[in-house]
Amino acid sequence: MKKSQLFMIIIMIIFFVGQAKAAIWRVNNKSNYNGSTLYGENFGGSAAYPVFAQINQAVAFGIVNSGDTLHVEGSTTIYDFSTITKRLAIIGTGYLLTENQNTSNTTLETKLSRIVFNAGAESSQLVGVSVVSGGNVADATVYVNVNGVTVKRCRIDNGIEFGSGLVDIYILQNYFSNTIVSNALFTNGNVSFIPPTEITFNNNICRKTLVWGTPATNPTTFWPILQCNNNVFDGPDNLATTNLAFSTGEFKNNILMPVNAKVNISASAGVIAYNIGTLSTQFGTADNNVVVPAITSLFITSTSTDGAYQIANGSQANNTGSDGTDRGAFGGAAVINRYTLSGLAAIPAIYQITTTGATSTNLPVTISARTIK
Repeated sequence: MKKSQLFMIIIMIIFFVGQAKAAIWRVNNKSNYNGSTLYGENFGGSAAYPVFAQINQAVAFGIVNSGDTLHVEGSTTIYDFSTITKRLAIIGTGYLLTENQNTSNTTLETKLSRIVFNAGAESSQLVGVSVVSGGNVADATVYVNVNGVTVKRCRIDNGIEFGSGLVDIYILQNYFSNTIVSNALFTNGNVSFIPPTEITFNNNICRKTLVWGTPATNPTTFWPILQCNNNVFDGPDNLATTNLAFSTGEFKNNILMPVNAKVNISASAGVIAYNIGTLSTQFGTADNNVVVPAITSLFITSTSTDGAYQIANGSQANNTGSDGTDRGAFGGAAVINRYTLSGLAAIPAIYQITTTGATSTNLPVTISARTIK
């Protein structure tokens, strides 16, 4: 049996024992699945339990039901544009896997060109995938057209686009890269667009602007972000671009890194608290907000892209947040809500499988794994 097949079987056994009502389905774009004569047998699939080659094939399959999980395996090639019309949990392998320790047995990322959540996909989850460009101008974006969608522990190269009039959107523990210079959030371009209510934007590393209102680049009418806590904002550093602009009911424990960043947040007194910026004009100095001109002194020295945003011991962000934990993406009272290196899903991570080779009676295998929270 190939190591990759053994790895996926072990993952499924560990995580889904006891999950009797919901099923897990595998997707691997190296599968030979064609829906009629081939069912991913080259990756252990069968007619009754296929290994799909693309997410859309799984969505269209009759016995893939709302409430099921798609485990989208890492690959050297980008997955096709996907449209979700069922309530699914879509879990990938994470990102930056070669930069952080003990992440995966193969270090192959799950890369999607773009993904759209349409009617029927309410309350779906997207976890641990890289949303990157496959060459189309519409790529590298997550499109959310239904309520209750969670985008969590993903790498997003462009941003998240919303349909009109949505509620309950959760954007948690993601890495918004600076590969594409863009804002983190987008409208659908409709002139009658109604912004979502109850957006939660917590524990993200955001190397983009977060400007949410109209007009788009320098709003005078602010749109709501319900919670915006424990983020690191490391967007463009120039006085011509507003880095943060929106209205909010919670804005605390955030770190704003660009030295010249402009901030225009509409909030009630005391809401903007326990934040760190480089200028007093950003958050002020009341309500436990702090000014740290040498902002990089807050962080550890790391060769990992996302690991470089971890807080250094003894710095002004170390255990000084509103809950006594670190400010920034790696803080928060509940460990499971903090940013996780490489966006690993909250399942056991098997990062090494070794064998001494077949003997006359068996095949000794050593599995190295750790629990991700």
